[in-house]
Amino acid sequence: MKHFLFIISILILNTSLYSQPDVKSLVNMGTQLISLNNYEEALEKFNEALDYLPSYAPALDGKASLLILMEDYKGAGKIIENAIEKNSDYPQFYLTRGKVLIHKGKFKDAIEDLNRALDLAQGISDKAFENKIYVNRGAAYQKLMAYDEALNDYSKAIQLDDSNPNVFIYRGYLYYQTMEYEEALKDFNTVIEIDPENPFAYYNRGMIYIKQVKDDEACEDFHKACELGNTNACKMVVSRCIDFK
Repeated sequence: MKHFLFIISILILNTSLYSQPDVKSLVNMGTQLISLNNYEEALEKFNEALDYLPSYAPALDGKASLLILMEDYKGAGKIIENAIEKNSDYPQFYLTRGKVLIHKGKFKDAIEDLNRALDLAQGISDKAFENKIYVNRGAAYQKLMAYDEALNDYSKAIQLDDSNPNVFIYRGYLYYQTMEYEEALKDFNTVIEIDPENPFAYYNRGMIYIKQVKDDEACEDFHKACELGNTNACKMVVSRCIDFK
């Protein structure tokens, strides 16, 4: 009888172990759903992971990052503040809080967090993570009009990953701000090579062509950007290119 009860207890224990979800897989599924713009289901996966492991750092960071995409900066900030209090050495938390601070307009504080993320990431050898730090720190520097620092960070990000069109857009717009139009043009051309349907690249290239007094080229780009859904480009079509053919 005792032997029989012992077997039953083992079976119950094994069943409970197998019923535990793979928390890492839940987080991975949440991340994949984000890439598909399925934010609600992604949130469910992160919440499910945190139900079983409330302090699991990747799940906390994943949920906070998702809330940023959903423009719930208050919610993201609350999660990440609590996470840093409990685990102050997890570099991803500082990148995420840096993003929240950028959205809140606290650019100097954001740079401090991004510097901290970079320091903690030394030795990890994660180029994708470093790339995100440099992109966001560059954006913070750009908002502070520290253009040399911003340019340096954008260029470092591109060295780490030259396949992301967004970084070329950021750097191209920085060149536009500093009136380095030929350099800006190169970056927007690169974006169009990587992503031929990118409306921001056509719109920004059109703005450069205006500066270069190339109205026909500008109007062609504004029409293309408008067709791709850029409302600012549509306004330029109406105001400058109504007779363009």
